[in-house]
Amino acid sequence: MEATTSNRVPPGTALAPGLITLILALAPALAAIAWIPEFVTQDGPAHAYNARILNASLGSDSPLKETFQVNWQPLPNWSGHLSTMALVATLGPDRAGRAMAAITLVVLASGVTWLRWVVAGTKGLAPASILAVLLGLNVTWLLGFTSFLLGAALMPVTLALWWGGRDRPGLGRTVSLSSLLVLGYFCHPIGLGLTVVGLAVLSILTPGPDRVRRTGWTAACLIPLVPLGLAYRAMTRSAGAMEPTWDQLANPWSLRSWAAQVGWVDPISLAAKTFRPFGMTSWVGNGLVSPALWTALAVAIAAAATWRGRSAERRGWLVLAVLLLLGGLLGPDTLGVKHGHYLPQRVALLGLVTLVPWLDLGGSRKTGWVASACLGFALVVQSAFVWDYALGCRDRVGAFLKAGPAIGPGQRVGTLLVGIKGRFRSNPMLHADCLLGVEPDRIIWNNYETAHYYFPVKVRAGIDHPPAPDFERVALLDGPSEAEERARTWERILNDHGPSIDVILEWATAPAPELDAINEREYQPTFHEGPVRVWARRPPAVLTRGLP
Repeated sequence: MEATTSNRVPPGTALAPGLITLILALAPALAAIAWIPEFVTQDGPAHAYNARILNASLGSDSPLKETFQVNWQPLPNWSGHLSTMALVATLGPDRAGRAMAAITLVVLASGVTWLRWVVAGTKGLAPASILAVLLGLNVTWLLGFTSFLLGAALMPVTLALWWGGRDRPGLGRTVSLSSLLVLGYFCHPIGLGLTVVGLAVLSILTPGPDRVRRTGWTAACLIPLVPLGLAYRAMTRSAGAMEPTWDQLANPWSLRSWAAQVGWVDPISLAAKTFRPFGMTSWVGNGLVSPALWTALAVAIAAAATWRGRSAERRGWLVLAVLLLLGGLLGPDTLGVKHGHYLPQRVALLGLVTLVPWLDLGGSRKTGWVASACLGFALVVQSAFVWDYALGCRDRVGAFLKAGPAIGPGQRVGTLLVGIKGRFRSNPMLHADCLLGVEPDRIIWNNYETAHYYFPVKVRAGIDHPPAPDFERVALLDGPSEAEERARTWERILNDHGPSIDVILEWATAPAPELDAINEREYQPTFHEGPVRVWARRPPAVLTRGLP
């Protein structure tokens, strides 16, 4: 006899706890972004400034258009720039940066949650959503790596699309996957490369009725990447050969070196582990509340439970995650100074993303509650760190922006940063000066994107200008023993390129008389409030004759 009632839970009802948890987990960080107008990521101001330059290149005459030019090549960072261009044009520079920080956080956390749902269903989706938000609140997010984060969000979406049709490949799904991969190329090469690795591993290791046919269709979706890959290879060669370097793992036979390597690769921690949220004193005991520690503990508990009841269907996800995590731990810090930084953190982050579908976060009652409690505690502390960072932006970036009225439109600005280091792994002061270049249009020479081939904005040929990396070098020479070298570097910048600098914008938390002496040769203070000063070029001396 057919039953007249059913105990089956409707799909929407089963999905609701996960979605509600996702929204609640995102809320504290999004509130900090919305509540603090001065909230910026480290690279966010530079991205907004270059978006304004790109918009100016399409419009009427502007000092920006006369100084900078656009490299209209198929660069793999266009997604972040085009998105920021639209936000700057519609919301203005102050809101655009915060909107992009919110967007990258939401799309990455949502992408990971969706991947988990497609692969593992609704079981354990609520704790998986908490883990997804913790992965969204990663160090590259606070560093403002916009294009990488968009590519990182696209990776779980692409793998989820492949997984959903793994046993019924065809032309339509292949075209959809190819489109996502091409879009991934214009996000970031690391996300794209690891997505391709993921497709290969999953295609080979996931059980199915016809693996050969599935692998063939999967390989076919990679065909459009061939011309893009050749173009990108030519661009990388223009910057020199790849030179992998390991700066942190100085001695592979030393436990201390391995501890430093693990701490360096950690993609979760936003601040040094010896600090707690809103704490100014460094203490090793603060490491006990580190979100990375509690996230690792939760993952370990869930992994142990998953291993006992492991499923052959999802073994490819485990292999992929282990490969990427080992790649982050053992791989180089960079492929060369001119080819970008923070490689291990990106690879390790995407390794954790691919681990989420394999973990059984809805296992036994005791194990599930313990893992969920660890994740919940990690999220509370991580959200507190975001608020701590946001309030720091309010105090420091807010004070910096008060110098804006003292700098005229179209003026060329050289930035002098002294004493900007803090507790966080990202530094909101490093490129905050770029916000002063957006409205009205000013020339900010501390525009680090112009020094890298993988960004579209460059200084026009024939224009004398101080190299952007020199300003960052001065800012990072922050120790007492480095004061002399810092002064020499700053003096060389003014001696070699002084005529192209109309205004010096200075942030100094401590007196630096050796730098003042260098500035006073050609410049005079016109604004001074707290640690911020503006130095304007002295007017030319008036020659007089016949006077006693």
